[in-house]
Amino acid sequence: MRLTGDGGECSNPSVDDFLPLARRAFRALHGLPDAGNAVLAPDARDRLFPWARRHRLTGLLQAGLPDAGEALRAAAYGQAQHTARCAHEAERLFALLAPRLQTLALLKGPALAAQAWPEAGLRHFDDLDFLCAGRDFPAFAAGMARAGYAPEVRDPRRRSHLWHYGWGASFRHPDGFMVEVKRRFFPPQYPWPCLCNPSWKTAFANKKLENADVRVPTPALHLLLGCLHAVWHGWARLAWIADVAGLLARHPGIFSQAQALAARCPFAENALAAGCGVAEAIFGPGLCPAAVPPGVVGQAIALLDGTARAMGGGELRRFHRQFMTKTEVFSYRLRRIATPGDGDFRWISLPPALRGLYWLLRPLRGALIGS
Repeated sequence: MRLTGDGGECSNPSVDDFLPLARRAFRALHGLPDAGNAVLAPDARDRLFPWARRHRLTGLLQAGLPDAGEALRAAAYGQAQHTARCAHEAERLFALLAPRLQTLALLKGPALAAQAWPEAGLRHFDDLDFLCAGRDFPAFAAGMARAGYAPEVRDPRRRSHLWHYGWGASFRHPDGFMVEVKRRFFPPQYPWPCLCNPSWKTAFANKKLENADVRVPTPALHLLLGCLHAVWHGWARLAWIADVAGLLARHPGIFSQAQALAARCPFAENALAAGCGVAEAIFGPGLCPAAVPPGVVGQAIALLDGTARAMGGGELRRFHRQFMTKTEVFSYRLRRIATPGDGDFRWISLPPALRGLYWLLRPLRGALIGS
């Protein structure tokens, strides 16, 4: 049997029932009562490993389920080593960059591992994400060069345009580290409480990772980011819901703090409630009192347990719009259509002084070759 959005049950013999196993592991590791007695069927062990890797839960399941299997254990240990290396690298980069970038902050990754998980090595991530002010990108790029990184986009004009229009930049190190930096949390068209509620701008604090303090979002801001991130990707990975559930479990009262950060941005308020409601349905009870329509929870569970296919393209955009007001939907569509993007910069390479022309060239490109 598996969970459903309305609290009932349904059976599907073609889908393995792994969500109760994840719930059992999560609640046991966080010291929560009623961890459940879900048992891994012997014939499902081989299928658990690819499911856990897809949802980035190898660490959680290996630590919380003594019978998880050798393949899961080996992958979890390898990921824990990678996590430790990335945490040290994040500390090194922050120490190098922070003196010249006063608003620099580390997002997600090792910061969320320290805030939301009982042991940092349990959280899976592949890269490091930083946030910095738009004007500070030249100093950030120079610091990354001193740290041994090269920009993923080698063309300086294209790289400058991507940053200017809010798409961010990526850097790679010969040792395998990848760093992404942005001046905004999400792509330009995605609603965020910028002007209507700028209180999130002060929701940062220092957090010790391994050996040093790094400036990171507060748990409440990370909760808001985590919920919007999960909605942005259409509930694609259960690890993002485990982040949300872990923040709720480890920081009592955090939901109301996140509500204050999201206030007056209906999309952010709705996505926050949805993310916390899904976390409650899968990893609860007792994590969050958020009220969310049963259909939202049911859809998330179907996507996460494999009974529904992943969303993409127009379907994913329609999914986003269900959390928006009509005004937000109009702005979302307009920004997505009008904001210049990488296709425009590859089509015609303008010097930075003339990049304002992209606002005029984008509709022309759409008319000629499609956006």
